[in-house]
Amino acid sequence: MMKKLLLLIASLSLVLAACSGDKEEKKDTTTEGTKTSEEKVNPAGDMMKFYLSISQSINAVDADLNAFETAKAEEALPKGAELKTMQDAAKVAADNAAVKVEELEVPAELKDHQETIDSALNKMQEAYTMKSEALAAEGEVVLDEANAKFEEADAELNKVLEEVGLAGSSIFNEVSL
Repeated sequence: MMKKLLLLIASLSLVLAACSGDKEEKKDTTTEGTKTSEEKVNPAGDMMKFYLSISQSINAVDADLNAFETAKAEEALPKGAELKTMQDAAKVAADNAAVKVEELEVPAELKDHQETIDSALNKMQEAYTMKSEALAAEGEVVLDEANAKFEEADAELNKVLEEVGLAGSSIFNEVSL
C-alpha cells in the first residue's frame, strides 16, 4: 500500500511539473465599458485529473487481484483451500475493477480525445473481464492476454497524455502495485 502511495505521489509530482505553465491568460478586454477576463486552459490539467481518477477508482477495489498477481509472479501462491480463497477474492476484485472502469465518465473538456479514451477504457474493462474469466477457470491461471489488452489501453492513454502535452505514464503499473 505504501508503494502505491509513493508511486502515486511521484507520478503526481511529475505530471504537475509538466502541467505548470500550461495555462495561458489573455489580457483583460474592455467592451462597451464591461470588463471581462478570458482564460484559455490547456486540457492537460483536465486529462491529469481524469487519468488519476482512473487509477484511484481501480485501486479502491483491486487489492485482492494485485495480491494474487504478485504471489503468482513470485511463485508464492498458497495451496489447496487457501489458494481457492485467494483466487475467488481476486476474481471478485477483477469484477469490481471492470465495473469501476465502466462507471468512469470522460469529462466534456476532453471531448477532442473522447474516442481514444473510450477505446482505452473499453480495453481496460475487457482486460479485467478476461482476468475474472481466467480466475474462474479450472487449472492454472494465465493472465498474459489480459495484461496485453491492458497494455494496449495503456498505450492509448499515453497517446492522449502526450497529445495534451503531458509525459507518458503507465496506468498498468499504477494499478498493479
